Amino acid sequence: MKSIYLILLLLCVKVVQAHEPQLSSLMIYDQNGKSLLLIKSSLTAFEGEIDYHYNKTAYRTPDEFNQLIIKHFDKNCFVIINDDTVKLINPYVILGHETTMFAELLNPPKKITSVYVRNTFFKDMHNNMCELILTTKGLPQQQYILKNDNQQEVKLRVENEKWVVDKTSNSFYKPSNLILWGIIIFIVLTIVIIANIRKKNIS
Repeated sequence: MKSIYLILLLLCVKVVQAHEPQLSSLMIYDQNGKSLLLIKSSLTAFEGEIDYHYNKTAYRTPDEFNQLIIKHFDKNCFVIINDDTVKLINPYVILGHETTMFAELLNPPKKITSVYVRNTFFKDMHNNMCELILTTKGLPQQQYILKNDNQQEVKLRVENEKWVVDKTSNSFYKPSNLILWGIIIFIVLTIVIIANIRKKNIS
């Protein structure tokens, strides 16, 4: 029953995303003994991001375009399970009007207590929204929308065999945290400069 639901869900996502380039989906699921990650969106969305970051002249063939997608993916997609970063390996791309990218999660833990996902692949697209779909063994399917308002990230934890959003988690990359670190660094530098000036005046 879960497999049928998953197929229907993918078909619905396919129909919507083929006409809405600002919409994408990211799925983490188990298949044939492997844990896989899938990113799906329109070809227009992938082209928009690659052209923006690397320029249209950066590729001449579909294979070169695919390599740039993988390069961009490596910089913008992160998965942390049980507070340990999970390496994403063997990425490959299937081009089409709707384009799909796959990667395998390397040695994920068998028992999952928390999952952090950050996907900024399409962050430069106006009003971008990515539907995160978690389908893991022994836990109910979970959906969550990643968008600019939440910095395209979420941390979910398992509570009473259900997924709940961990609202206490904070990312170092959030703008508020970057501002805070900037202020701290400025204060420290100011103190160091003043101290050096005083030493010179005394000497």
